[in-house]
Amino acid sequence: MVNWADPDIISDCSSIVEHANFIGLGLYMWEYAGSWQVELALICRRIPPRWPLLPYITGRILLLTSLAMISPNSENADCHSAFLVFCFAANASIGCSSLNLMLRPFIIWRAFKSIRIFLVLATMGHWFFLLRVIVDFYVMKVNGSCGFMVIDHTEMTTIFVYTMGYDLLALILTIIGLRNTPSSNAMWKILRKQGITYVLVTCLANIVPTVVAAMNLNPAMNVIFAMPATVISTIASSRIVVTFLDLQPSASEEETSSRDVPLTTMLTLPTSSSMNGQDFV
Repeated sequence: MVNWADPDIISDCSSIVEHANFIGLGLYMWEYAGSWQVELALICRRIPPRWPLLPYITGRILLLTSLAMISPNSENADCHSAFLVFCFAANASIGCSSLNLMLRPFIIWRAFKSIRIFLVLATMGHWFFLLRVIVDFYVMKVNGSCGFMVIDHTEMTTIFVYTMGYDLLALILTIIGLRNTPSSNAMWKILRKQGITYVLVTCLANIVPTVVAAMNLNPAMNVIFAMPATVISTIASSRIVVTFLDLQPSASEEETSSRDVPLTTMLTLPTSSSMNGQDFV
């Protein structure tokens, strides 16, 4: 039976954490290189700045920043400060990924103040758990260099479970809110399919780190799958945003071919009890 508390095992796990993070860096750089059309369109003013794009762009930049800061190897490096920035950037990118999905029900239910207040409170709770860990961790050095962050396993488990529940809540409210809207049936089906796909992907990505963190095998194992799960969630979240961006102004809003999903952010959404009005998501 493996003695997970053995220093040699912890050192091996630390090495796996570092390699997993480097794999995540390579994967996300490849993804970013193939999906930077939104940033390019904003720079070239092909699309106007829209506030729903803020969590999308912020999350992508923060994740890239955290991956680029993977484990400083210098013995003179300030490991705690480096991991503080790393942890903030990585966890904030998780929050932004979930916020990309939550913005839809927030706009859809804008006529219902109590629901919007509930969503704001749920969002604040999510960010509270995400940011709480940055003030409650320490760094375990391995072979004289910055090894990995040591975070309480219950806090890690709470983050993953809350994130899955938060994403599921966003999906359910989106489906309910759009069910009786006058929007096109094709658009509703696309939104539902996107939301279900995103939630399934993020849940599957978060289940493994949740179970491993709950087992509390050793400090390295508690965080070994955290970054891969973050990368997968951010990629999935980014793709559902890009799908509904109108990067080609001449394109018809009613295009619904299987390969060319309508690139639009304009939807017909409920504004009152009669469920009328338009807005952007």
